[in-house]
Amino acid sequence: MDMKYEVKTSEVLGRYLVAARDLRAGERILSDQPFVLGPSSDTSLVCFNCYLPLINKFHVCKFCAVAPICPGDGCPDELAKWHVQKECDFFRELKLNSGLSPIKMVQNVGSLLALRVVLQKNNNAKGWQEFIKLETHLDKRRNSSVWEFYENTVKFLESLGLSENDDDQNLVQKVCAAIDVNSFEVRGPPIPTLGYAETLRGIYLQAALLAHDCVGNTLISINDNNVLLCHASQDIKKGDTIFYNYTDPLKGTALRQEHLLVGKYFQCTCTRCTDETELGTYISSARCPACKTGYVSKKGETWICNSCKEQADDSVIGYKVKCCTDKFEVINKKDERELEEYIRNVSLVLAPNHYLLIDAKQRLAGVLRDAINREPKPTKKMMRRKLDLCQELLPVLEVLSPGISRTKAITMYELHLAIVQLGKKLFNTRELTAPKYLDELLCAEKHLKKSLEMLLIEPGNSPEGQLCSKALEQYRMLKNDMSNILDGIHEEGKVYVTEIDNETLNDVD
Repeated sequence: MDMKYEVKTSEVLGRYLVAARDLRAGERILSDQPFVLGPSSDTSLVCFNCYLPLINKFHVCKFCAVAPICPGDGCPDELAKWHVQKECDFFRELKLNSGLSPIKMVQNVGSLLALRVVLQKNNNAKGWQEFIKLETHLDKRRNSSVWEFYENTVKFLESLGLSENDDDQNLVQKVCAAIDVNSFEVRGPPIPTLGYAETLRGIYLQAALLAHDCVGNTLISINDNNVLLCHASQDIKKGDTIFYNYTDPLKGTALRQEHLLVGKYFQCTCTRCTDETELGTYISSARCPACKTGYVSKKGETWICNSCKEQADDSVIGYKVKCCTDKFEVINKKDERELEEYIRNVSLVLAPNHYLLIDAKQRLAGVLRDAINREPKPTKKMMRRKLDLCQELLPVLEVLSPGISRTKAITMYELHLAIVQLGKKLFNTRELTAPKYLDELLCAEKHLKKSLEMLLIEPGNSPEGQLCSKALEQYRMLKNDMSNILDGIHEEGKVYVTEIDNETLNDVD
């Protein structure tokens, strides 16, 4: 058997994975079935069998007369079923002996995942032994607000008799902690007519051992069968730690650290977190108020300029960043003018790649994409603006999400589309000659091919997998357009010689 990883243990990382051999970018490292899957603790009511949202009404399982399930024709055949026979028998016995009611289950739907984990203790002993070894940081949670929050789950499971014979008095709290610290978000099944779905949480016992780094070397996706797939996002050498980024790479260090402390109970000390410039991207930096050209980055409680070395107090720069944050929260993020005004004003205060500006630019690119696709005669100005935004985002993504990246693939796809749309418009108005237009399409092809290389590993029915199918069709049409233009050039008795550089030519060969 070709083992691609092995489990190591350290005082800092606990149990973690390292490459058992050299791994190539795009290579699948592991495939993991969920140990358990269920709704979040703050969920609305979902079917206990298939996890479809139950909006207006529900039926109860006809065998146990307790579990809320889909009304009408029942759960769709294609969805996985989670109300298994042993659970049904358990509920039925409680119904008969202690009067367990469907209403009690509805009121405690947020405790369903913890309930199903505890039931695994007797139903899946091997999986339970692996689960109980997962990190919980229980001592850090004890007597906190989150501990108090889960007391309702403790009381509910105790009322079902699930912890009365256990030696560990904090078993349910430990289970809830292990879920919080180690679970992955999973898209729940959407209601077909509405598209509405609840976010689920899954425990994947192999993937839970992935260590964190704010510049990870893996890409994780979960397919429609709820199987977690972990691919190498860049080459990993034998013996290197396999990292997954638990955070949003396009957030600043302070926000990432807060997310990790609150949700994962540790402080990250990776290369990016210990570099105030965040690997030279200055994604958390502001413009220097002294020299006006440099960027001030926070080090401790002071901000230091990378150019003039002047220091600024946190009360000054921190206040400016907070004002920019507050403003971003109240603007209409679907309005082109408001986004443009925000970017224009905030660019006077923050570094060009600040995470607030990155967020605003991503949203603006999306607004422009929708407008270009919607309007019968989109303007060249809109197309150029979208193209510029994509080009501004890519260098930051290359640094913070090196190798294969979902966000980078989408950005490259949108960049290719902007180049094609603008080139076609300019060619049709005779502002571009046929050879120049072909140069533009070659450039677009380069970005589309790189996007496709990254999207091909995505599950087919995921949004990214669907984009991959769309991109493949776009690639076919693009090659056809390029062939037609080249034929037209030859028909005029001309020879086409590209003016794009050799590196680009090599990329598209």
